Amino acid sequence: MLKYELIRIVLDSGFDDYKELSASDIIFSETVFRECARNTCGNYGRNHACPPKSGTMEENKARFLRYDNALLINKVVSMKGGREIIRESFSRIASSLENLRRATENMPVMVAGPGGCNICHECAAKEDEPCRHPDRIRYSMEGSGIDIMTMSIKQKMTYNDGKGGLGYFFIVMY
Repeated sequence: MLKYELIRIVLDSGFDDYKELSASDIIFSETVFRECARNTCGNYGRNHACPPKSGTMEENKARFLRYDNALLINKVVSMKGGREIIRESFSRIASSLENLRRATENMPVMVAGPGGCNICHECAAKEDEPCRHPDRIRYSMEGSGIDIMTMSIKQKMTYNDGKGGLGYFFIVMY
């Protein structure tokens, strides 16, 4: 069964925790979606997986809700202890994500995560060109209006451990 294979992949990829959800359990927020227009991450209008290039709130929501189920997954990493520790933390996140992507690339799933898609070194959106890999794009959870902070609290998953550890969240829709 697909669910059990995905759970195995998530754990084998190095993620720390997961929760099984129905797609209807995903919390969407217009406030989170609109926050992207402030462009604090620099991806607004410069990444095909982020607003406004990714579509309206309703289009983004529909992209997720065409699936029935989800695994909300996270990797808790240290954000305390200097640049080298933080760099190593981001490297572990990137490694887990790459393992997940590679293991699910031929499966009927959609993987979304924090920030914009980073499959390409430089997104074609910056040159106002079409996405080079529309079949592989990794949509932004926040850019799609998903309120990950509220969801993580509701699911009792670590968002901030209070000791310098921060949870980075991804979602696998299936």
